[in-house]
Amino acid sequence: MIARNVVLIISFAALLSLPLVRCDVFGQTTNVRIAFNGFGGVAPLYLGQDAGIFKKQNLSLEMIFIPGGSLSLQALIGKSLDLLLTGGPPVVNAVLQGAKIKIIGGVTNLLPYTFVAAGGIRGAEQLKGKKIGISRFGSNTDYVVRLALNQFALPASDVQIIQVGGSQARLVAMNSGAIHATVLSPEETLVAQKMGYGVMLDFIEKGIEFPHVNFVARDDYLDSQAQTVRSFMRAYIDSVRHYKANRNDAVKKIMALSKLPERQMAEIVYDGSLRATPDDAKPTIKGMEVVLDAAAKENPKAKGLTVQQIIDLRYIP
Repeated sequence: MIARNVVLIISFAALLSLPLVRCDVFGQTTNVRIAFNGFGGVAPLYLGQDAGIFKKQNLSLEMIFIPGGSLSLQALIGKSLDLLLTGGPPVVNAVLQGAKIKIIGGVTNLLPYTFVAAGGIRGAEQLKGKKIGISRFGSNTDYVVRLALNQFALPASDVQIIQVGGSQARLVAMNSGAIHATVLSPEETLVAQKMGYGVMLDFIEKGIEFPHVNFVARDDYLDSQAQTVRSFMRAYIDSVRHYKANRNDAVKKIMALSKLPERQMAEIVYDGSLRATPDDAKPTIKGMEVVLDAAAKENPKAKGLTVQQIIDLRYIP
């Protein structure tokens, strides 16, 4: 009888403790450390955080700015980050060097750059021997500069491509004469034009598919935190819907994040993002294929690399 009562007490205690365990597990907030290289595409994340969308999924975002795709990838691979927003070219370069990472979602899928030149340069011939600024080698800007040179039918060996840093640093370098051309985003182009620089090539008008900003994660993080990643992607898609449905709040957030002096600049960014940002968070397969083709021309290892080895869509709801 005593043994039977002990079993009943233990069983009853277990039943009582079960709801408490469930509440503790499912109510716990998971912190996600996520870095970004530039402010393009990050506004939906901040807006979603403010609106409590991520909180509903028991997630809290710790947003970290790291200029340069290659530099931020080092932080991701070194496990200082959980997720990273960066471009397709840096990811391809990292995979070719042995990094175990995947693109799990697309943030902006169109090429949002213009090629801007100073000093009265208007034609390709005038670019010969000139210095063209990028953020870092292997970055999006490096890729886009080389793409622009290809459009101009100008070999990269005819110019000097140098690492300068972020867009603000490149604008300062242009102003001082340290570089003669660079690539800029729409709002930065507006600033450059007011400074008297000319647009030689507008990729935005061409609407070229390009993996400009993607969510990237390490394989080991995806394996160990699969549910967290799925919850994150679900909240992100809801945040994109919220972002696109609330223009005024979105424009204000873009102004605050990018520290833009004029609302017009933020509106240009917002309007451009509507078409570039996919509602379903899927990255551009076509754009990634173009990046891989370009990589294969410079690195023989890239010839055996496929889109399926880089992109993993299992975490998109």
